[in-house]
Amino acid sequence: MKDRIYLPGLNGLRAIAAMAVVFTHMNNRLDYFGLPKAPLLDLASYGVTIFFTLSGFLINYLLLKELEKTGAIDVKKFYMRRVLRIWPLYYFYLLIVIVLNGISNVQWPILFYLLIIPNLKNSFVGIINTSVGTKIMTFMVGHYWSLGVEEQFYAFWPWIVRKSKKLVRFLILFPIVFILMKLVLRIFHAPYNILVFVNYTRFGCLAIGALGAYLYFKNSDKLLILNKKGIELAAWVFFVIVAFNKFHITSIIDHEIIAVFTLIIIFNQINNPNKLISLENKLFDYLGKISFGLYVYNPLVIYLMAILFNYFTIENKNLKLVLIYLLVIPAIVLVAHLSYNYFEKRFLKLKIKYITVESAASKS
Repeated sequence: MKDRIYLPGLNGLRAIAAMAVVFTHMNNRLDYFGLPKAPLLDLASYGVTIFFTLSGFLINYLLLKELEKTGAIDVKKFYMRRVLRIWPLYYFYLLIVIVLNGISNVQWPILFYLLIIPNLKNSFVGIINTSVGTKIMTFMVGHYWSLGVEEQFYAFWPWIVRKSKKLVRFLILFPIVFILMKLVLRIFHAPYNILVFVNYTRFGCLAIGALGAYLYFKNSDKLLILNKKGIELAAWVFFVIVAFNKFHITSIIDHEIIAVFTLIIIFNQINNPNKLISLENKLFDYLGKISFGLYVYNPLVIYLMAILFNYFTIENKNLKLVLIYLLVIPAIVLVAHLSYNYFEKRFLKLKIKYITVESAASKS
């Protein structure tokens, strides 16, 4: 397609975010393998924030390019693209989990997942009982909250871009108002469930990504000021600090700070020919393409691999730990690879007739 947009390094950033989630889930489920849990990392939560920021950036940038090209935004086509990308795998994996857990064991909160509002379930319902089966199912679909948040954001965002006469003002005010709302709720001691819901629903991070896309779309030359080695290095050092659980200011703005630093990485990847670290390589690019599968399948693969491991007796705990990481991670990648090539691609091909502006980084 002649109008195809290429934004280098973004699949690599997706790969980093996905693997951050995978490693955290593995650390937190070593007890399934008969080992003590590793220290709980914030990587999964912050990895999702990276996903949100990147999604907000790409979605808004492509909408702006569509508006520039056609003078309008076809909301119906937008929705069809999102449905074809997310719903097939979303519901396919959910069906697998339901069958494995036993259809007779399904309880009414499954409606939250069927309606793609699992973030509401996590906030207001929680775990219905403490049975082992329920805990396992909660682990297998607990990460679905983020998919619900993204779909809810997609439900209204194209209308904002299409209808807003002063989009930049809205993009600036939206995250500010979102942060102030969290602050007010905290000051006035809002019910805990409300605070959890607001923390889960990170529209502010998605909007920060969208603001970054607007700034890049309108002023890419002015953003060259961020293409300084010191600024890029500071962003990467910041993410190393995050990786070692050494970052926390206040839960009110932690994720928004992550979103801002993610934007710095994005700007340098797509707009800096002399970047310190390039995420543009075949491995990262491919892991980014299958990152949706990496994110969705990893809890189930971890659980099934734990069952397999428990058939064997490995006395040396250090050896067992090494084997877990050496075998489980490739298994997750393999499942995501098979899903992308033999299941998801069937629906991605259907997206073609609904695409107005195509991005190489937007296929996944």
